[in-house]
Amino acid sequence: MLPILTPRLLVREFLVEDVPALEALVADPRVREHAPLESRALDAARRAGRAPRNPRRTWELAVVVRRSGRLIGACDLALTGPRDADLGYMLARRHWGHGYGTEVARALVELGFGSLRLRRISAIVAIENERSRRVLENAGLRWEGLTRRHVRALGRSWDCHRYAIERAGWLRLPALRRGARRTIMRGEDE
Repeated sequence: MLPILTPRLLVREFLVEDVPALEALVADPRVREHAPLESRALDAARRAGRAPRNPRRTWELAVVVRRSGRLIGACDLALTGPRDADLGYMLARRHWGHGYGTEVARALVELGFGSLRLRRISAIVAIENERSRRVLENAGLRWEGLTRRHVRALGRSWDCHRYAIERAGWLRLPALRRGARRTIMRGEDE
């Protein structure tokens, strides 16, 4: 099921060589602005090459631009129940606004409903993070509600939106909305 190829990106397991680029990414205050909790991606990169726990409950993955081979972010799917998962992602600031976030989110939804056979995928986003809200909507997730004081971190309480998509709803999405489905499932270039 891994790596995942999208039209412009490679989503793969972390390599030890990813650590310096990932450290720079998580050190950027603008990247961390809407991420109250410490990223698990850096720990995953530092553990690269070790066998994952069985059964695996979290997929912490590297986001790489296929053309350059450069790591530009991290993403994850974490099981929250037997057939439910939470989706997350972060990208280096210079790669915001190019559609990479949507491409990654769609790839994770494909992974979840395809290979992992999940029933439901959800995501939490800080209310101030309008860009991430649009990314989730473009990936087919829909707003479900607002959670006040979802988490307390960095000296404040964070209000968050919850977005989700059910497998049945994903199956009804037109092919255009599921954009890279064929690419991701077959690992081909489009």
